[in-house]
Amino acid sequence: MKKSIVLIILLICLTVNTMGVHANDEIIFSDVPEDNWATQNIKYLVSNNVINGFPDGTFKPSFNINKDAFIKMAVTALGYTNIENDSKYWATNYINKAIELGLIKEDQFFNYQEPITREEMASIIAKAIDDTGNEKARNLIEDYVKDFSSVSYYYKEDVKDAYLLGIITGLPDGTFKPQNYSTRAEASAIIHRMMDKWQRKPFRAIQEDASDENDNDSSVSDNNGHEDNSSNKDNGNEVDERNNGSGTEIDEDTQIEYVHRVEDGEVIYSSEKIMKILKEYPLTPNQYSNDFEENNRICTKLDTKRMGYTQASKDAKEFIETLFTRDYKKLDKEKYAETLLYWLRAWWNYRDTSLKPKEFTKLWVGETEKWKVQQDIIFVTDSYRMGLINDRCHEILRGRLYFRYNNHENPDNIKHELELPEQMYSQVENLQMGKWYYVDVDVEMGRPMTNLNITWETSKYMLHSYHYLNDIRLVEGQ
Repeated sequence: MKKSIVLIILLICLTVNTMGVHANDEIIFSDVPEDNWATQNIKYLVSNNVINGFPDGTFKPSFNINKDAFIKMAVTALGYTNIENDSKYWATNYINKAIELGLIKEDQFFNYQEPITREEMASIIAKAIDDTGNEKARNLIEDYVKDFSSVSYYYKEDVKDAYLLGIITGLPDGTFKPQNYSTRAEASAIIHRMMDKWQRKPFRAIQEDASDENDNDSSVSDNNGHEDNSSNKDNGNEVDERNNGSGTEIDEDTQIEYVHRVEDGEVIYSSEKIMKILKEYPLTPNQYSNDFEENNRICTKLDTKRMGYTQASKDAKEFIETLFTRDYKKLDKEKYAETLLYWLRAWWNYRDTSLKPKEFTKLWVGETEKWKVQQDIIFVTDSYRMGLINDRCHEILRGRLYFRYNNHENPDNIKHELELPEQMYSQVENLQMGKWYYVDVDVEMGRPMTNLNITWETSKYMLHSYHYLNDIRLVEGQ
């Protein structure tokens, strides 16, 4: 009798465990409830043998997904379901298959066991899908994605493709966050869209739709790693009936006409139009060529150079925006100084005085507090199209600085903070608090030699100097 009871219990346990791998049952994994936003995506992939869970019956939807795991999902989603794990490193066979299929390059990743970024996922997805969208709409994506300039050069075209087809789209705030990691739940939604085009949300270049949260990516997490359900009402099931979900329609009247404007106190700009304007400025001295496009081609001819400009562009943007985005009311002096030091590993000239990195950061942070500085800044550039080089072999990023001072009790010092040339000093006198201004600039980045005893981690590149291309101007319409 006891043996029969034990046998019945074992059968029940086996039945329950089996429920953890069938997509048609109510419960798939113990940590993925039926009302979870990603449940239907996960069910779909389980039923198609694309994913499975952990030995303990969980799926861990909020965990970051690594490169190897996402590559396996993509390869399996393409129908290669009979690949076996390698005995030494389980993902080797999937990685080799991905290289064979052209999803990745052999030397694309240094470590497959790191979390994958959104731009890296976009690259794999774009190469996995043999589909084309509306090229006219594709060219407008740079204008609609607020942070498109921060996409690494290597992945720009793939991000456009994935965005256009509606597989990896934007966040509710209009950004793409290319270097952000994704969770296992988010990856499931992306692979589901890759496999089933009716789940996609194709990019529609209609200006009034740009703020519609339902057109943004419903498979992204907030900054705390929790799934963002704010735009998940349809879970991506709505399809534009005008094109049967196969592409993107574009209205002839939806071309973006503005270079920039201020809306709800924030700057909205067209990076594409800004790039065209920036190319019209004459080159600064010491360039290899007097022609902008020719100089740019020289600088970005080789893949190694292009990747170098990607890093230089990232460092320039992060340093400038970190240095000038400050609010004395929210100031964490120790953390702010530590962050700034990452980009400082040589003497820094400030107010005609050469300062050691730690001396400068201490002074800068102290003045932010002393003069009650509140400042916002945006640096718009492009790691490929705006790349130049001079005869010192320094990388130069041409871009546009948008800045706003909301408060400053010593506004005369702004001319030193922005390192303005003397002939531009008088322009500081007319700046109004709370207004957005812009100025175009060549930012020279270098890899400096230093005789300082550096005891902290630093970036590869450091700001060397600015060369301003025009006068400071007020953003129109304020």
